[in-house]
Amino acid sequence: METARLDAELLIGHALGLTRLQVYLERDRPMTEAERERARELVRRRAAREPVAYILGKREFRSREFEVTPAVLIPRPETELLVEHALTELERRFGRGQPLRMLEFGVGSGAIAVSLAAEMPEVEIVATEVSSAAAQVARRNAERHGVADRVEVRVQQDFEGIAGPFHALVSNPPYVAESEAATLPPEIVRYEPHEALFGGPDGMRWIEWLMDEGPKRLVAGGFMLFEIGSTQAELVRRAAAARGLTLEAILPDYAGLPRLARLSFSHIRVRGEA
Repeated sequence: METARLDAELLIGHALGLTRLQVYLERDRPMTEAERERARELVRRRAAREPVAYILGKREFRSREFEVTPAVLIPRPETELLVEHALTELERRFGRGQPLRMLEFGVGSGAIAVSLAAEMPEVEIVATEVSSAAAQVARRNAERHGVADRVEVRVQQDFEGIAGPFHALVSNPPYVAESEAATLPPEIVRYEPHEALFGGPDGMRWIEWLMDEGPKRLVAGGFMLFEIGSTQAELVRRAAAARGLTLEAILPDYAGLPRLARLSFSHIRVRGEA
């Protein structure tokens, strides 16, 4: 395991009720038998390739701690870029100070919606989620970070009955191709919810659905921002062109790989454009 030392520090800290820094500072402190057994059990779970985030029941995202359970996808650093770009684009197009509405498909833990609401007080978000267990996690995270009054989580797979319009649609949809399942690490394929991972044979099922449904719910000048697979840029280009959408940008992740697609339903000159 590439992160064995970090994992061990986090698990031992969890067993002892200490932070990573405290683990270092108190490394010579003897463990009680009860603490030793708790640590052994956590290490056994990790040895079975259970993700550390599920063992700890939490994950940090944009410097906030989020509850995570096996009902939700574990928030990734790459998804922080989606939040960052969404905030930048909202301000560029619509400025600050006016009420803004956003729609999210597949809220999961609520990391995206909660972060957006916490970092832009003008924003109200309606977020959908097919899993009622995941929706409960998202609602608890919204409460935890004080934005439950501006993040509405609905248990549904589509946008039926959701009144628009919205200034933006954001999503980290299921985009992994089913054929790639055998190539995924055990931590992912054994433990994370498959309905949040896989998007059909080529991974495009929900991305294309969002391209079909999203434009109907956007204000003039609104945009869609999706996370995509690193090999899907050309598929996204073709799907957007087939629907008459403007693919404004394919944005890279920290490794320089295609990771975000920003689209609009018509090219409207927006604030900040040349």
